[in-house]
Amino acid sequence: MLAKNSTKEQKESNVDLHIHTKASDGTFSPSQVVKISVELKLNAIAITDHDTINGVSEALEAADGEEIEVIPGIEFSSEINFKSIHIVGLYVNHHNKELLELTDEIQNAREKRAKKIIEKVNSLKVGPKISLDEVKEIADGLIGRPHIGEIMIQKGYAESMNEVFEKFIKRGAPCYVPRFKFTPFEATKFLKRIKAIPILAHPGYISDKIDLNDFIKKLKKVGLASIEVYYPSHSDNQITKFKKLAKKYKLLESGGSDCHGKINEGPFIGSLKIPYSVLQKIKKKYKK
Repeated sequence: MLAKNSTKEQKESNVDLHIHTKASDGTFSPSQVVKISVELKLNAIAITDHDTINGVSEALEAADGEEIEVIPGIEFSSEINFKSIHIVGLYVNHHNKELLELTDEIQNAREKRAKKIIEKVNSLKVGPKISLDEVKEIADGLIGRPHIGEIMIQKGYAESMNEVFEKFIKRGAPCYVPRFKFTPFEATKFLKRIKAIPILAHPGYISDKIDLNDFIKKLKKVGLASIEVYYPSHSDNQITKFKKLAKKYKLLESGGSDCHGKINEGPFIGSLKIPYSVLQKIKKKYKK
């Protein structure tokens, strides 16, 4: 849904290009995300749920008649050399057949993974058994390890999500199960093929794990269009570093809150003051 703000208002307003909903692992419905964003007077938001576009249609409908642009997006969870890398895609066609087939494949893989993790948890016999139905009930969308972790906390396996991951379900822990294999290069190529904007998400999370300069150079060759320069955990020094990398490789700047829900559970919608001009540059790229 296109924003109705005047050019002057757009220049003065802010955007949030990385938001999650209940369609994946957020706590707000797509409609709630739009309502909150309108109340905050954001000019544009992107719905970027993990490995699904199921929340996009509801968000677009909720924005009908409102002065806000909702950008259809997705955040692919990928991995290379046992390192988690996320690739955000903006301006995806949420009716694209290839995209729908891929997200269905990932969703099926997520459920199979969840079943295996639950089997391992139950085999430990250190707490009450948990079931897939319990996890599905709280997931309200794609199943992820945090949903399993939430049930484990409820049943006394641990007191916090961090403790659950450390003791049971992180890589190397007794209940860990590898996820669907999808590399950042495959994710980037795919997004480019369906004419979306591929963006390297929160590079601050990976800059100490890999040679970011070389990695971005390789991603650019397969279609990377942007880097998420603005992110809640990025320091001023990191923002400066990522700006320089974007300029070096002629990539666009992007950013967002990565909001997953309530304000006391992490960065909130619009918590970063990202100017509309950032989106304007991305939109020019999208129109080419």
